[in-house]
Amino acid sequence: MYLRLPQFAGLFYPNNPIELKKLINIYLQEVNIKDFNFKPKALIVPHAGYTYSGKIAAYGYKTLIGFNYQNIILIGPSHNFIFKGLAVAPSGKWLTPLGEVSVLGIDAFVKVKKTDKTSILIESFKIHEKEHSLEVQIPFLQTVLKDFQITPILTGEVNNDLAVNLIDSILDDNTLLIISSDLSHYYSYNEAKRLDQITIDAILRYDLTQLNNFGEACGIKGIEILLLIAKKNNWKVKLLKAANSGDTSGMKDQVVGYSSFVFYKD
Repeated sequence: MYLRLPQFAGLFYPNNPIELKKLINIYLQEVNIKDFNFKPKALIVPHAGYTYSGKIAAYGYKTLIGFNYQNIILIGPSHNFIFKGLAVAPSGKWLTPLGEVSVLGIDAFVKVKKTDKTSILIESFKIHEKEHSLEVQIPFLQTVLKDFQITPILTGEVNNDLAVNLIDSILDDNTLLIISSDLSHYYSYNEAKRLDQITIDAILRYDLTQLNNFGEACGIKGIEILLLIAKKNNWKVKLLKAANSGDTSGMKDQVVGYSSFVFYKD
């Protein structure tokens, strides 16, 4: 059975389980999401080191408390490989300092008829092995949820319509979609805020044209897929928090932008 060991424990987040759980719970206790009581359909959350983006991610994960999901579809960018299609992690287990999580993998699509939709799927241990964008989400999920499995997907060059139809075909009330993405990278503090506001406004308006022409996000393909699914299913979106590494680290010369959004149906 495929077992993926944690690659970024001790780097992006604590490798001591007690310290890790304590840190995540501190983040969750500090964030405020009052007046939101819907069961989330999807989240957009950042994927930097917890020191930089952990508290912003906590805004998204706090909306999951009290709800149950059977499968979490995680979609993020690949920082190490260029490829065509959607790279799905093999079924098996992913290990973090907080324990193991079952991976449904490509079996999540077993009920989808083999057509052009499924031709975009590739199963890859190699593409997922050294990628942090999805790994850093797992400890948060282990803290706020119970009895779930994951389907980790990294995006390559892929047709949006094919990806949307494929992902949407396996969504139900017991499935949560999480898009892992940071926003602008390495601009000055004020320029990053300006650019990130353009991206945020595009997401809030489901405006893919503005997103692609003027926005900036490393996980933009996943965001595009989510916005099209959300529009198709009449989901609503709420910005929970936006900040950048200048806010969290104090260093404002070259910053990275972060945001948490929740998508829901009222």
